[in-house]
Amino acid sequence: MNSPHRNMRYCLGAIALCALGSCSTGDPGPTATETIQIGGSSETLEVIEAVAEAYEASGVEAEIEFLPPSQSSGGIEGVKGDVLDIGAVSRELSATDLGDEQYIALVNTPLVIAVHETVTGIDDLTTADLQGIDDGTITNWQDLGGPDGEIVLLDVTEDENEKALLRDKVLGADLQITDQAIVFPEDDELLGTAATTPYSIAALPLEEEIETAPITVLSLDGVAPTPDNVSAGAYSMVMSLGIVVAFPPPPAVQVFLDFMLSPEGQEILAESTELDDD
Repeated sequence: MNSPHRNMRYCLGAIALCALGSCSTGDPGPTATETIQIGGSSETLEVIEAVAEAYEASGVEAEIEFLPPSQSSGGIEGVKGDVLDIGAVSRELSATDLGDEQYIALVNTPLVIAVHETVTGIDDLTTADLQGIDDGTITNWQDLGGPDGEIVLLDVTEDENEKALLRDKVLGADLQITDQAIVFPEDDELLGTAATTPYSIAALPLEEEIETAPITVLSLDGVAPTPDNVSAGAYSMVMSLGIVVAFPPPPAVQVFLDFMLSPEGQEILAESTELDDD
């Protein structure tokens, strides 16, 4: 990886383990194998997978099934409609988003500006630079001190949480995106495309795969998306990843939540979102 940043997602450990229901009753949990279905936002599903693997390996009589990723709205509606046991979401929720369900924050992850490794000589972009790239007034990396290469803007549709955050913090609500942008209906293919497209740029939620991808994470307005900068609020493009569950959760779901929010589960969650130093 071309960026030295590590540990850019953080466990939000200050969650009471018994806040969701019956963890203090001494109930050992389900004794027959039960399936827990999880779906929703792809970013959050990736975060949960490492914990689910450890949970299943511990010998608990339960099977975790991940449905194809969709969006946060799919995770919320899936739980409301009893289609999902756990809905993965990639934004903070308010009471108006929920009925009898409960939202639990898991981790924060910065939305980073990433460029293909062919974009050399640039380690920082300003808000004005990004606005110019997105509206098409800046079309060549040479204009920003980089190589002579046409900028390839990789974007997502307006209903994606990443785009809403980018508009809120950088682009503004009224900026018209250039018609030269390559727009993906969902964000699943964004990282893979950024890693294989010379002179490309994309806004991506930070994840482990970035460590080995041929891309560079840039600073924004001189502020790098480091853990300290995110915690201090200096780097403002931050996504909150969490889950939605019924309240109270079914017994099998409660046992998995207890594991995920336990010190062991929190440690796994943190390790699965760390990036190694170069």
